[in-house]
Amino acid sequence: MAELNELTKRLLSEGWRPEDTPPGTKEYFWFYGGWTYTSEALTALTFETPCSLLVKGSRFRNGDMAFQGIHWQPENDNPVVCCPRFDLDFCPMRHPMLWGNFYDSSSGSVRQCACHQTKRPYTYEGSLDEAHDRVWAESEELWKIFQAKHKGRVCKQHCRYDRTAKKWHAGYNPIECADSCGRACRYCPVLDKELDTRRGNVFFDVKETHIIKGDWLFPDKEVTTVRKGIKVLDRTAPLTLCEAIVRYAKHHVISSFMVNHHRELYFDKSLRYELINFRAQRQNTRDIMQDLADTAAGIEVVHQADAEKLEKEQKRARKQARIAQRVRALERLILTGDLDHLTYSQKKGLKKYLSEERTAELMAQRADAEAQVQTTLFV
Repeated sequence: MAELNELTKRLLSEGWRPEDTPPGTKEYFWFYGGWTYTSEALTALTFETPCSLLVKGSRFRNGDMAFQGIHWQPENDNPVVCCPRFDLDFCPMRHPMLWGNFYDSSSGSVRQCACHQTKRPYTYEGSLDEAHDRVWAESEELWKIFQAKHKGRVCKQHCRYDRTAKKWHAGYNPIECADSCGRACRYCPVLDKELDTRRGNVFFDVKETHIIKGDWLFPDKEVTTVRKGIKVLDRTAPLTLCEAIVRYAKHHVISSFMVNHHRELYFDKSLRYELINFRAQRQNTRDIMQDLADTAAGIEVVHQADAEKLEKEQKRARKQARIAQRVRALERLILTGDLDHLTYSQKKGLKKYLSEERTAELMAQRADAEAQVQTTLFV
């Protein structure tokens, strides 16, 4: 059984029973330590940090934290918030059980601080929201300096701000830019050029080599396959970004490919992948002469577009086979089944897969068959 929270202990001491629901609380539930605040009641409360920053109760509507055997929640008068003093490594006002509770994120070290209820009315001045806003306002001022230092050749979407060190760090991954900004941006400050209005994709080839183990008199055989025309992006992007991906982000593509195929590499130690021939094009083109040269060298050539087309055709054929099987089953049901006790699924299938004309034709066949049976019985 979960330990009772402080709110529940207080309400029980006032005479409330578990089958009651005091104003501003949800129904008693042992799993959550008894009664908990409703969303409306929590929104009406005000909390403050040990350094007297005001906090809206609505900030704690999305859950609480369990750490060091303590439930840090509004019902225990100790919910936690992210401390806005990211540059402060140690604060004696913070709860001792939270001194070692922190984690590093891309935006700096995050430390938790416990709050408690206060009767002070909430005001933005002197609040946690104002303190955090000051942190981001300072980041904006530092961004202007950082941007000037790099002569404008940086993009905030690709950079990150370390709130602990109070520093901006440059970064650039055109793959992310193609996914998120390719349809909105017209100018790239990192490349310092207008984006091409023509759209395309990035293609590459994969050279796969593995060894087929021999049997008895037959030696091991090394087999090489080249899969050509694999797309990097799920949708087209400006050719300017595609060219940037080829120039600056091939390592991201290679790393992602290896991670996605780590299982095959683990179980087959002879398997090797090599990603080659990165290119930015409006549409994939085939080098017939190179395909013939690879085939002559004993390399199996597979084009990704052909493989995807074959897979789609096979998927379509399997779907058509399933539909045909379903139709045959429904037709048998009409001819020989109990039509007075059809399930919902059967009724839906009849309406979806059989036309009214076909259903009428089958019903006529059923009636003729039943009439013949009757005639045979009375002859």
